[in-house]
Amino acid sequence: MTNQTPNTPRLGAIYPDDMWVDLDAQTVVDDFRSYLPESVELISSATPIPPRDAALKAGIELAENGDIEESARRLLRYHPSCFAYYCTTISFVRGVGGDLDISRRVEAATGKPAVTTSTAMIRAFEALGIKSVVLASPYMPDVEEKFVEFIEAHGVRVLKSLALGLKDGHGIVDPNEIRQLAESADKPEADAVFVGCTGQRLAAHLDEMEAGLGKPVLCANQVTSWEALRLLGMPRVLSGRGSLFSGAGVSQA
Repeated sequence: MTNQTPNTPRLGAIYPDDMWVDLDAQTVVDDFRSYLPESVELISSATPIPPRDAALKAGIELAENGDIEESARRLLRYHPSCFAYYCTTISFVRGVGGDLDISRRVEAATGKPAVTTSTAMIRAFEALGIKSVVLASPYMPDVEEKFVEFIEAHGVRVLKSLALGLKDGHGIVDPNEIRQLAESADKPEADAVFVGCTGQRLAAHLDEMEAGLGKPVLCANQVTSWEALRLLGMPRVLSGRGSLFSGAGVSQA
């Protein structure tokens, strides 16, 4: 990753590591990468997650303790073009504006543009004209409640929300388990399904899920990489990664 040519776009990815095992963490980072074209390089850095319940208070502390911008600062020696913070919870847990605060702090620390998962989620809803969603996630109840509140504060109705209620281990949930939860959450009148948490690895499932449900299925890693490509000035069209990446009816601005 140190042999970047002058014009090579490079994304600096920051993510919270609650997995503690390199093999598990690499699987999640590989999912980030699966939403990027081969021409984009990705370099990543994890922030530590202490061994405690993934509850609301913990998320707020992790949003504010400075680890995110420090990880970004350390990535600077690899000359990323921009940064993406891959975490839904920590970027929405303080409510409207908390996501943008994280981006601003990263930008101040690095001088590079940045985006968070929660910001990208809302921009994806706007791009697809989504006015109502159903949600699936691994979250504990207090975090799930804040998830719903954040989305509805941006003018999108949440018609149903299902969560696994996990205290930890969000990044090692079986993709088939979270897929089944998302499909069972669907309501016919919902415009889309959204799966929260960047630990959820659904890249290989999205097209099949959309075909079965007849609507867009969005997930955290997908929307984050999609918005990062906008910061990089890259086209946001990839095959096999859901309707968000199809380019049909999606604003590329």
